[in-house]
Amino acid sequence: MNFSIMFDKEKCKGCTNCMKRCPTQAIRIKEGKAYIDSKRCIHCGECVKICPHEAYSAQSVESHKEKNYKCKIAIPSTTIYGQFPKGTEICKVQNAILKLGFDYVYDESWASELVSKAIKRRIEEKQGFKPLISTNCPSTVRLIKIRYPSLMEHLISLEAPMEIASKLARVRAKEIFNLEDKDIGVFYISPCPAKLLSVTDPIGPKKSCIDWVVPLNTIYGDLYREVKRENDTCYSNPSLKGIRWAVSGGQSKSADLINYIAVNGMENIINIFDEIENGKLSDVDFVETLACVGGCVGGTFNIENPFIASNSINDIIYNTNEDALSNEDLDKFEELYENGVFDLTVTEDKENKDKISIKEAVRRFEKIKEIVALLPGLDCGSCGAPTCFAHAEDIYENQSKLYDCVVLRAKSKDNL
Repeated sequence: MNFSIMFDKEKCKGCTNCMKRCPTQAIRIKEGKAYIDSKRCIHCGECVKICPHEAYSAQSVESHKEKNYKCKIAIPSTTIYGQFPKGTEICKVQNAILKLGFDYVYDESWASELVSKAIKRRIEEKQGFKPLISTNCPSTVRLIKIRYPSLMEHLISLEAPMEIASKLARVRAKEIFNLEDKDIGVFYISPCPAKLLSVTDPIGPKKSCIDWVVPLNTIYGDLYREVKRENDTCYSNPSLKGIRWAVSGGQSKSADLINYIAVNGMENIINIFDEIENGKLSDVDFVETLACVGGCVGGTFNIENPFIASNSINDIIYNTNEDALSNEDLDKFEELYENGVFDLTVTEDKENKDKISIKEAVRRFEKIKEIVALLPGLDCGSCGAPTCFAHAEDIYENQSKLYDCVVLRAKSKDNL
């Protein structure tokens, strides 16, 4: 698996903050430094947020080396409009993006509105199967693939707006600039590392239509300055329905759903997935999941506090005249849906294909329980694993030793 997060071993102090925060227990402390198990990592960015020593950082991930494209398209995420002071004319944001060297801007919110319609259509088509789970957040989809494979069939399997935006933007650019596809480069301005990674390591078999991903925080300073001095006439606005996707619950509201659950934050998502796996929530149509607190506004690459950004997004929605806005691709929805443009196939990770039998799984669990019984049950993390159960798993997999447990080692010395 490719990585969207860089780790600086020299900066790491082995403080265990990242290990304790990681929702999939993918981090261990070995020889005083953090170690990431790539098979468990879902690239949610929690380690980036929690590390007090800035040992984790984002990298700009590209599917190939940057080319001299004849046309550069920027796709700003729906979160971008919540990153500026309240009252900022939102149409100036797209103008400012053009000043950074792009030739055309296709707003992700326009595609989000289309995917909202696809969500509603898909739920109507699968009335007998509940709940369907959103596939917009790559981290939550990867969580299902790693930890909840039985929920794979619950995924609504629709492409994320960033991919739909990329496809539609290319079509427009070809028409406007009279270019071939190879001459067009699509750049997504990302709010989080999970979106960034989904370009080089997609959650499905299809190759991404995006060529380059730019973390928002790497260009925000230049963008903010351009927005402030932008005096040109406004020419374009995001979709107000689509911009809701930046905030938890926005997908469902944009799709005009009533019977849904919107959950954000990995701990809360894990609790909901546990409920679904246990056969509950079968009376709910749709479960919208976003790994970051507050939704995509809480993404690691954003600048503004997620709660302030949510307030700014709501201010835009309720104080913008929707009649003045238009989404030119809305009339193409039926054609796009019938042609399968929205369809997504989520595949199992190669690392997880070799599943053990139920008999072996039971035997493994019983052995791990025996090891857990030998441990103090303090979940102190001093062994380098986040919990005693995780330490027991590591012992079983021959990745750790029983007496790596500091408490157990101390008791052994006392007895001697």
